[in-house]
Amino acid sequence: MINFAVGAIGLLIASIYDLKCREIEDYIWISMVIFGFLYSGCLSFVFHDSIYVFQSFVGFIVCFFLGFFMFLLGMGGGDGKLLMGIGALVPKYGMPIYTPLGIILNYHPYIPSFPIMVIINAIFFSIVIPIIVFLKNIIRGVKPKTKKEFMCMFLGEKMRVSEAMKKERLILGNQENLKLLPSAEEDYNFSNFDENEEIWVTPAIPFVVPMFLSYLITPIIGDKIIDVVLSLFGL
Repeated sequence: MINFAVGAIGLLIASIYDLKCREIEDYIWISMVIFGFLYSGCLSFVFHDSIYVFQSFVGFIVCFFLGFFMFLLGMGGGDGKLLMGIGALVPKYGMPIYTPLGIILNYHPYIPSFPIMVIINAIFFSIVIPIIVFLKNIIRGVKPKTKKEFMCMFLGEKMRVSEAMKKERLILGNQENLKLLPSAEEDYNFSNFDENEEIWVTPAIPFVVPMFLSYLITPIIGDKIIDVVLSLFGL
């Protein structure tokens, strides 16, 4: 339970950093890895069983490759590093199982089933967020005039420049010039717009936020989301 709490604190700090600074400090994931190795070493020493050390080490290695794969898919390197931290810190954790995938992941003691399930659930959560943003725009009566504006309805909202500056939103653009992939380094510059002009902006919620949410909820729901999705497709 101590290791789980340390992981939750690490992910919370990482979420705050990423939301405010659009980057994750390395000391966070490194601290998670070091604590994970030390904690598993203490457990192995106390219970005279090396399985804890091996689980932590294998969890770190497996999550390293998963994190590298995430990076190749275009996700932030910080997210993969945090996954490595979870792999070393909490490779296994009690959770309900509903699907064959969950059974397979839990079958072998050295498969880091918990971090893998955390990432899977986080992906589902990150898919839900744009749907919520879109429905919010629909409720507000937003009517897109172009295909790009329609896509922007999943990413953000129309807002006066003065308000967007206060809320530190990222710029998607105006009707004449919209881009769907804002850059944290470039798209804080509102100098090209009038303060009273309405433009499309986005909070650009980083993946670490649904990852943190998934970390907290996965011990409760396990692989239930996968079970629901498979049921919807009749599988």
